[in-house]
Order: sequence, then C-alpha cells, then structure tokens
Amino acid sequence: MPADQRSSRSEWRKRRGERVRTRTVRRTLAASLSIAVVTCGVAHAGGGLNVYDEGHLHYLRSSGDRLIDEGKAAGTVPGKVIVYFEYTGNPTVYAHFTIYARAGTISGYAKGRLSNPTSPSPSFRGALSLSGGAGHYAHAHGSGELYGVFYRRNYAMTVQTRGRLDY
Repeated sequence: MPADQRSSRSEWRKRRGERVRTRTVRRTLAASLSIAVVTCGVAHAGGGLNVYDEGHLHYLRSSGDRLIDEGKAAGTVPGKVIVYFEYTGNPTVYAHFTIYARAGTISGYAKGRLSNPTSPSPSFRGALSLSGGAGHYAHAHGSGELYGVFYRRNYAMTVQTRGRLDY
C-alpha cells in the first residue's frame, strides 16, 4: 500500500476514533443527566409506605355525641394521636384523627361499624381515608382500615390502622 494511502487511512481511523469517543461521552452525559432528573423527581415526589400503627388512647373530654381521646401511637408512623370519635348509639361510628409525628402531621377520617353495640367493650372496624397533612406529610393521601375497641367504662380506646400512605 502506498504511503499516502496509509496516512489517509490512519487519519480516517484517528477521526473515526474521535467521533466514537465524542459519541460515547455524549451518551454518558445524557444518561447521567437522565438519572439525575429521575432521582430528583423521585426525591421531590415523596414516597409511599405500607403502614401499621397501634395506639392506646385515653379520654380527654366530650361534646355531645363526640368523644375526644388522645394517646401515643407506635408503629410505622409513631407519634401523638388525637381522635374525635362519634358514637350515637347506632352500630355506625365515625372518627376524625390527627397524628402528630416527628416529621409533620397526618389527618384523616374513618367510618366503621361496632361488632356488638351492647357490649361494655365493643370492637369496631371500618375504612379509613387520609385527607392531608403538614410538614413532611403535606401531600399525604391514602386509605386503609381502622380497627379498635371502645371501652365504655372509661371512654378509652385501643386503635389499629393498616393501609397505604403516599406523600
């Protein structure tokens, strides 16, 4: 092969190598940028949890058919809980609650049914829905189930929640 042909071929290989390296660098930068955008999007979007919490609540006061109880919750989202429990003598009960966790608050409501309305300690079960929050849980929403026991003698309650929390 003549010398001038060899030099042009070597120039071609050299230019081709530069194009390949440039293309590789561009692809690597694009991939890195995509990963950064996705990661930032996930960080700002918040997260989701399967939650299980249990609280032992004591009576604070009442107003008409509404009992106000508070206590500590332990589990996935621990903190102080205040529950406004409405019981009118019917098997259907309602609860509005707020959990004061370290990173913010979570609020929600539930509608349930007493299993044995004439018992001194009837249990109840129903669906719950999270309606919002503050702080880290500002965009909280989710659903699940509320279980509990209402102690008529001292108006205390034991409650358990299971569900999905997205924030």
